[in-house]
Amino acid sequence: MSETTVSARLESVIVAPTLSINDALARLDAAGTGALVLCTADRKLVGLLSDGDIRRAILQSQTLEAPCLSIATERPIVCQQPITPVEALRLMNKHEISQLPVLDSIGVLVDFILRRDLSSTVESDATAELRLESAAFSPTASIAEAMAHLDKAGTGALVLCTPDRVLCGVLTDGDIRRAILQRKSMDLPCERIATKIPTVAQVFIPAAEALELMNRNEIDHLPVVDAGNRVVQFLLRRDLTPETHLELPAVIMAGGYGKRLYPLTETVPKPMLPVGDRPLLELIIQRLRSSGIQDVSLTTHYLPDAIVDHFGDGEGFGVHLNYLQENNPMGTAGGLKQMKRPVGPFLVLNGDILTAVPYREMLAFHRKHSAMITVGVRKYDVQVPFGVVECDDVHITSLQEKPCLSFFINAGTYLLDPAAWDYIPQDRRFDMTDLIRAMLEAGERVTSFPITEYWIDVGRHEDYQRAQEDVLKGTIAI
Repeated sequence: MSETTVSARLESVIVAPTLSINDALARLDAAGTGALVLCTADRKLVGLLSDGDIRRAILQSQTLEAPCLSIATERPIVCQQPITPVEALRLMNKHEISQLPVLDSIGVLVDFILRRDLSSTVESDATAELRLESAAFSPTASIAEAMAHLDKAGTGALVLCTPDRVLCGVLTDGDIRRAILQRKSMDLPCERIATKIPTVAQVFIPAAEALELMNRNEIDHLPVVDAGNRVVQFLLRRDLTPETHLELPAVIMAGGYGKRLYPLTETVPKPMLPVGDRPLLELIIQRLRSSGIQDVSLTTHYLPDAIVDHFGDGEGFGVHLNYLQENNPMGTAGGLKQMKRPVGPFLVLNGDILTAVPYREMLAFHRKHSAMITVGVRKYDVQVPFGVVECDDVHITSLQEKPCLSFFINAGTYLLDPAAWDYIPQDRRFDMTDLIRAMLEAGERVTSFPITEYWIDVGRHEDYQRAQEDVLKGTIAI
């Protein structure tokens, strides 16, 4: 941008930390930048105030006459002058922000970069390079290590390569989920379950050709290599064709009493218990929205006004909310009968589950296997504290010292086809386990989708405390 444009923007976004929230709201609306920069009279940075900060303050009924510093981020992500557009975008991508204050050597604000200012070419190059940094991984590392790295990278696949980036293969989250279902040892080298000769593109491939190559080979990840087979970029389908709205309605079962969390739930419904500075249910809805899901229904029963008063029609949270009020507890599936028969697959979530499960991938898995119901499952290990003896009559045939037993548990996340809705009875309690049994007895296809991402059932005091600790440590990645 020209110096004149930069100067004009700074004039529009710089406000005093003592400015009231109400006045800041008007300034933000006029600036159209999505955030304001709080500065001293000599333009030393004090904080960053986003539209989300103001929206939360309004929802929490804070007085709008309070100084805007009271709700701002006092240590925002910043960069030092000079910075290239690619470096700026990489920093924004890394921290998932859309505004970036630029400071000089003594902390004076000299520029305010918006993501929308950066060209699509710059964004594509920076994103592909940053993806490679986060997705490059050693082929000799274990499957367990790859699973943890993939969860952190958020790319849906890892590029297996040598230290000097020579390509060895591609490992997808689907490869890992299949290994889990096949009960393969998580200590095996991840290259054992990877695609060793993946589809690749050569450097300087245009975006349209890269997308056509992905479509032709039905893949969502594309390593870009040079003449020496060294990986220089890692393209994702979502970078070339950004996905926004996901045609997948969701239902959150939020009507339970939360008796295991008593006395916390004596006056507050379990889904409205705070995790960090926001209700649990708000975090669940945020995850749905960030996945592109906009049509959300809530089944309510216990203290429903606390939920309705907070969320309203959902517009302030980026979704459209519909409420399914249960006059009597209907179980984890019975309340679904209050909604109209869906026309396509729909997602059902327990209202006490925090998870980073990729809903797009789960939907693709559901369709690929032509399932009536897909159940999210979680691997759960039990360490037996004693030696286990196997016997044949009076003869001991084997002895295992303190074995670890692995099970798949129901993770409270389901994808249902419309025909599954027909199996739910009208006006009586019916749990999701009852529905799954009915499906199995009818010979319908019920599949399991292993959840390897972050997952926690916030249903007991110790788990609720762990969720709070995860928020403080930043390990809840939703």
